[in-house]
Amino acid sequence: MSAVVSMPSVRPMVGRRSVATRRRDDLLGRVHLAVRLARRTLKAAVAAEEEVLAKGGTEAPAALVLGKVVGEAAMLLRTTAPLRGEDETLDVEARLLAVQLVAQARGARVRERLCNDAGCALEHASAHLFLGDAGYPDEAFDRLLGDILDGNEACGPERLPNHQLECAWLDQIRRGRVDVEPIDEELLMSTCIAWPLDVLGCSTLDLYMFTHVVMYASDMGRRPVHLPRPVEEILAEAEAGLAAALDADNFDLAAELLWTWPMLQQPWSPVAVFAFDVLASAQDAQGFLPGPDHARWMAATGHGLAHEDVVQRTSYHANLVMGMLCAVALQAGREPPAEPLMAEQALNMRHRLDGDLLRRLPPRPLVPRWQRAFLALEEREQAALSSLCFSVWFRRAAAANDIARLRDALAATLEYDDGDGPSAHQALKRLQRVTAIGRLHAVAVAAR
Repeated sequence: MSAVVSMPSVRPMVGRRSVATRRRDDLLGRVHLAVRLARRTLKAAVAAEEEVLAKGGTEAPAALVLGKVVGEAAMLLRTTAPLRGEDETLDVEARLLAVQLVAQARGARVRERLCNDAGCALEHASAHLFLGDAGYPDEAFDRLLGDILDGNEACGPERLPNHQLECAWLDQIRRGRVDVEPIDEELLMSTCIAWPLDVLGCSTLDLYMFTHVVMYASDMGRRPVHLPRPVEEILAEAEAGLAAALDADNFDLAAELLWTWPMLQQPWSPVAVFAFDVLASAQDAQGFLPGPDHARWMAATGHGLAHEDVVQRTSYHANLVMGMLCAVALQAGREPPAEPLMAEQALNMRHRLDGDLLRRLPPRPLVPRWQRAFLALEEREQAALSSLCFSVWFRRAAAANDIARLRDALAATLEYDDGDGPSAHQALKRLQRVTAIGRLHAVAVAAR
């Protein structure tokens, strides 16, 4: 790989500008960072493909996959398109990224896949579609894709509902109808967003599927969505998922969950604003947003990789989705508030959360970043985040199958008048099931 290029830093904005203006400039700076890192990561992925480098394994972080980097970088480019003309430097960097992408998105590797795997043509051509919609079209490639797709019977592998939704969205972009057509409501009804999320036991993959459905249905926040459930329920589940991501220090997943608010064109909740500031602080501290595996591989020895190689392999995606989040948030009226939000219960706070509730959380070997940030807040700000603390408490207790702590958490929600969230409701249902099973067991024992 070529000589290491220093990571761009995101620094706090200073001066006499308004707080809102500084927040907007800060968001733009994070989009800059994402585009720059995408350019360098794409260059590294192309080099790795050409040199047939090792794919990583148990002794090194997984190597960059060129097709994945190309598709995701093109997606980032599309999210920056509505910002064109707002920042000259960003315009230049976006054009440079587009130039890098064109050869990869429409080159021999993609044409070969279109030929040999026509059933997945939309997925293989996704980077081309994003480029075209961002203002970098190629009519000849459009005709090739149209010849493959139009008038042919559907073929290819069976797809999960969220992947079906993705293909429908990509086809709307291909046909130039994404701005005027809503997403197929029947398809949306078949995805995970149509029923309650298991906030106590959902996996990382479940939460990524949730975020992707939000992105496809809303066209990255560009169109309103007729949701199959009340938006308040979906936001409450996103918030509970956000608590799980923060508690795992998974900033990559947290950034994707955070785009639920701007993409669904909803006001940011206090927990969402706090989570964004936690991610921004982590990004400021290192000059990039660490991915979930970054710390482990930075501490490891023997992989023979330079610092920037490790950053790109472990963290490029976290910075990319943070850039996408900020680009969407920069659209009119969707920025996270620059001033701390106070929940209604904070106005009549009866308990000190730092000295009480936080100490009652089931312990973890390592204190996550959100918990340290929480302790640095003022008392009224902490009170606005009680739902975050309870979501973490329920999640930790459920993961350990600790019924006593689940019961304690439920009792505490009554004490704090904060028992309306999905975590509390699902914990209550779990305790009811435990009781029912206990009764069944007692009957079986008595009958012996």
